[in-house]
Amino acid sequence: MGSILKAFVSSISGLLADVFVDEVGMLLGIPGEIEKLRETVRDIQCVLSDAERKQTDSEAIESWLMELKDVMYDADNLIDDWQIKSEDCGSTSTVTWGVNLISSFSNTKFAHEIGTKIKQLNSRLEEISKKKSHLGLNELQDVVRPFKLRRRNFDMSHTTDPLVVLDDLVGDQIEEDAKLLVKWLTEEEKGVKENVSTVAVVGMPGIGKTTLAKRVFNDPRIQQGFDLKFWVCVSKDLKSVGLLKCIIREAGGDHNAAKERSELVPMLERLIRGKKFFLVLDDVWPESQNVWDGLLRGPMIGGACGSRLLVTTRDGKVARFMNAIVSHQVEKLSDKDAWSLIIKQVKINQTESEMLNDIGLELVKKCNGLPLAIKAIAGILLQRDKNRAEWQKISRSNLWSVGLLSDFHRAFYLSYEDLPSYLKQCFILCSLYPEDYEFGIQQLVYLWLAEGFLCDEGDLSFWELGIEYYNELISRNLLEANPKYYNQHRCKMHDLLKSFAECLGKGENLIMRERELSFRSQSLLKLRRLSLEEIIIDPDILKDEKSLRTLLLTNNLMGDVMSNMLLAFSYLRIIDLNQSNITSLSDSFCSLVHLRYLSASRTKLKALPNSIGNLRKLVYLSLTSCQQLSYVPSSICDLLDLRYLSLYDTKIDVFPEGLRKLEKLVDLYGFTPCKNNSNGFSSLEDLGTLYQISELCLDNLEKASDFIVAKEANLKHKIHLKDIVFSYTLKRGPQVCTIEEKKAAEDVLNELSPPPSLEYLVLKGYFGHQLPNWLHVGMDQSIFQFLRYLELDECECFSQLPPLGQLPNLDFLKIKCAISIKQIGREFFLDQSYSHIRTELGNSSILPFSQLNQLGFFGMLHWEIWSWEEGLPAMPKLKNLFIEDCPELSSLPKGLLHHATSLEFLQIRGAKQIRSVESLQSVKDIRFSDNPNLESISNLPNLSFIAIGCCPKLKTLENLKPHHRMNLWDFQMETLPKYLITVMPEKLTIWCSKELLLKITDLEVGKSERQKFEHIPAVKISLPDNSLYATYKKLPCSFTTNVPGKSSASAQ
Repeated sequence: MGSILKAFVSSISGLLADVFVDEVGMLLGIPGEIEKLRETVRDIQCVLSDAERKQTDSEAIESWLMELKDVMYDADNLIDDWQIKSEDCGSTSTVTWGVNLISSFSNTKFAHEIGTKIKQLNSRLEEISKKKSHLGLNELQDVVRPFKLRRRNFDMSHTTDPLVVLDDLVGDQIEEDAKLLVKWLTEEEKGVKENVSTVAVVGMPGIGKTTLAKRVFNDPRIQQGFDLKFWVCVSKDLKSVGLLKCIIREAGGDHNAAKERSELVPMLERLIRGKKFFLVLDDVWPESQNVWDGLLRGPMIGGACGSRLLVTTRDGKVARFMNAIVSHQVEKLSDKDAWSLIIKQVKINQTESEMLNDIGLELVKKCNGLPLAIKAIAGILLQRDKNRAEWQKISRSNLWSVGLLSDFHRAFYLSYEDLPSYLKQCFILCSLYPEDYEFGIQQLVYLWLAEGFLCDEGDLSFWELGIEYYNELISRNLLEANPKYYNQHRCKMHDLLKSFAECLGKGENLIMRERELSFRSQSLLKLRRLSLEEIIIDPDILKDEKSLRTLLLTNNLMGDVMSNMLLAFSYLRIIDLNQSNITSLSDSFCSLVHLRYLSASRTKLKALPNSIGNLRKLVYLSLTSCQQLSYVPSSICDLLDLRYLSLYDTKIDVFPEGLRKLEKLVDLYGFTPCKNNSNGFSSLEDLGTLYQISELCLDNLEKASDFIVAKEANLKHKIHLKDIVFSYTLKRGPQVCTIEEKKAAEDVLNELSPPPSLEYLVLKGYFGHQLPNWLHVGMDQSIFQFLRYLELDECECFSQLPPLGQLPNLDFLKIKCAISIKQIGREFFLDQSYSHIRTELGNSSILPFSQLNQLGFFGMLHWEIWSWEEGLPAMPKLKNLFIEDCPELSSLPKGLLHHATSLEFLQIRGAKQIRSVESLQSVKDIRFSDNPNLESISNLPNLSFIAIGCCPKLKTLENLKPHHRMNLWDFQMETLPKYLITVMPEKLTIWCSKELLLKITDLEVGKSERQKFEHIPAVKISLPDNSLYATYKKLPCSFTTNVPGKSSASAQ
């Protein structure tokens, strides 16, 4: 608590420093009191470091800190009242607010109230200050480590990769465990009556159950062997409706906002029926162990034979209750593997490893083989120099031996105590949200800002500082980044660390769950933060909690009830109503003048109160997916401190005139501009004053048809602007748009040229005949040198791509439904004005698409030719290539075969004119489906997996690397393809029609078919739903089947 107080007291001290002491003191009738308050705060601040060190061993010091913190909260509220009153007198500046206090005290009643409160604060603080000497608290010099801003780019949410796990994987044991689990999950079982079998992974908290399950989930045999794959986190407080919705969404279904179990169960049953699925239920508690038998078994038992359920749990009784056929116990890491994990996390080289080995093993033994504890220690080591003295300080810390609250591993305490004071409060705040809750970087930064943990400091904005805080908590392994998102800007808190943080915040933070019926025991601290997790309580029990600063009602059914009593909590800074049942907010709600953060996302909110502008301290307002909301009042333009505004996925199609006044906006989503301001609504012109904007999403951009107005948006001079989405929502085709409409769209977009700072760009639904001029970058690579992500989606009318290859740092490129494009050639790589490539293009840093990692073409219905000659080196780092639903494309270019030497994954689907694919030297994973004219696949020397589906003319399959895995499906083929005779996969899996399966399993008639694969070590042939199958093994030779009337055969 001491370190948190240091940050808090420092903040109060800084605010007091802005006050004009003598003038204000005289006006309030309390001469000298404000100076006394400042001096007392400074005196107390000097001993906080000592108090922090001693509080663990002294209940008296801990009580003293609690008392001090209570006073500091009251001081913070008082200063907030001053600022609000000064703004009433005409000031909107947070820097010079002290000047305006003089005029604010013309109200004698207010002046008397403030004066009285300052005297009371002084009296309380003097008593606290007197005790410090009796407690033996001394002034200590803080050791402050240098502050380093580690810049990382964060973009709008975009998923690019499947679930992956990287830094957790060490040692041979996890690989052996994963192989064993995959074997159990994929092998056929004899005598099993049901279609679905369960395998359990059991182990103590933090031991790596989820890491192991992720490794299994990502195994190619799992990814390729099941029709549907799901990953669901199961908390203690399992909610059936939420879980059903999650699985329906993962299965590709749409629950259409259904909220009743009776509606959702049939939906899931229809999605699952006849499909082979793999479902992971992660972290099942005894309280939620009935999740399968009581909820999911009914709708999912209709899945195909061979479906599997993988359960992770800390309690072996759960595995037995769920009738697991196998229960795998996860053991602690060996010292060797634990040391390998530290080496991997801290990025230690061989020399450093040898020098630090003995100390590292000491730390490993203290962590007792628990991966989460080891990662916590690694998080500390990562902040230190890699020398013996620094590491010995950690190994010899007294926190390894002193008595600590609860039974959490001491490594967590060590990691927590090593945090700077400003990070401790940020870490604890994250624990207010439910288990397995996924945070976005923006949400966390604005929560920290709203609580006062962040502010602009010198040349660094609150946003830059917030990203630094986020990065540091990630690097210390106190938050876990989700790697499946582009730039990994979403994260979770491990449930063990969440419980630890909850424990640290007890007293002033309270999290109420359904199983906790009592409110709370008497605490020395006033309640400051309350989270009600899907629970209904009597609101009257909260009536005395006047000091609440944060109220979370996520997924709560008390939204409307609580909204009627929020006025009782006049000092609220944060209200999160996300997915609650709230439908309205009254005008009286807007008297919560201290409010900084309001989220009503994914609610049925129908309107905002007309007086919303009274919430002048509001910095964050999220109305995302409020699909019944169609109007915002004009007073929203009075929210002059607003930094974040999301109207995305609402019915709001006009914004009141005055957006230009919101000059502090950093993030703006879902803004629909009008043609101009003449009708009383905001247009693109209103963006002109928003110079702080960093992320911008414009919807219904077809409404902005005046390029002169668009020019006034002045995007190219907004130096902080990094992420842009331009979205046209009307469904237009090339034959539907008039020439005038296309010309207007082109003119407007040409004037919306982004700044050089751009990193992320999405252009969706654009119907101009040409892409904007500013995307024709030519050889001037400095124009968009930071652009990494580009998506052109449903831009149906342009017929030629610009030279996107000149974007020097482009990492991800997706082109979808550009149906007017017939040819892609040299113009895609280079500016046409350059007729040749200079000799220095041998340097890969200036090659076209020099940094491109992932490229995808989707729905290019009229694309016929991809021309890329051998003499044009490009795409040296391309790893993943997708070509889907491009029915007229006839071949892959020669340049791809010669120059894309890093290509590992290729998927070609729905390319009806492609006849051959060959000589892809680096490809390891290649997949073909619905390519009816494909005839030849050859020369793939690094292949590890190939999938072929519905390619009926394929005759040649040769020069493939042996011992790969192969999947084949075609439900129209009458015989197995002859090319099987020429390949040598390690395992072959075939899905075919019932007629062909019956033919293969007939011992006489099917002999000629079986001869096509009898040289392959392992073969499985089955129907699409896996209800009937046959398996073949070469050694020892066997052929088994469950087809009725067909006999199995075996021979040595």
